[in-house]
Amino acid sequence: MLTFDFKKINLLPGAKVLDVGCGEGRHIFGILNEFKNVHCFGLDQDIPSLEKCKEGLEFFKELDSNETIFQQGSVYQLPYEDNFFDLIICSEVLEHLDDYHAALKEIYRVLKPTGKFLTSVPSYWPEKICWLLSKGYQNMPGGHVRIFKKNQLINEISSYGFHYSISERFHGLHSAYWWLRCLFWKNQDSNFLVNIYKKFLEYHILKNPAWLNRFEKIINPIFGKSVAFYFEKK
Repeated sequence: MLTFDFKKINLLPGAKVLDVGCGEGRHIFGILNEFKNVHCFGLDQDIPSLEKCKEGLEFFKELDSNETIFQQGSVYQLPYEDNFFDLIICSEVLEHLDDYHAALKEIYRVLKPTGKFLTSVPSYWPEKICWLLSKGYQNMPGGHVRIFKKNQLINEISSYGFHYSISERFHGLHSAYWWLRCLFWKNQDSNFLVNIYKKFLEYHILKNPAWLNRFEKIINPIFGKSVAFYFEKK
């Protein structure tokens, strides 16, 4: 389940891609599926997630004509040279960081001039509702420490030397799922409504029905759980 439309960018053969906070590798695998002959690097602090990345890579061997590397590391101290990457992805990470400004400086450092920077964060009002519904969600260890407003983030990222292009919202069907989880926070795993909605989302992800994709696209501008930003380094 991707949070960016990779058809909106262009990567030449041999391009280097970094996914900061790659999790289990969904965006790396999305890049491998969309582009040929690219070098991908996935960075995350969570070792179990990196192990999942390596397992998932087995299914992409035919697509992975260049070596894909998953490694443990910190966004505050990226282990790469200056001006190294053609594309950097940072999806649903900045809202977790105590010092996201330091992270943005590091991302700028390792991105090539005219390189693309794609980042996403939870949309303001769907996230605000989650915080209002549940103190447990708000105070979850390793959870979100802030809520970004769209224009605020655009201005802050632009101030570090990035040119803003466009933004769009994704995952409109997921907002209600998180509201239900927050509403029934203490017994969310056993709650009937939460489990029914979870099965509905699994159906959407696994079966990918065209009618449901069209419906989500219609509601995304209002209900999208995530907002994705497309930037370029000046």
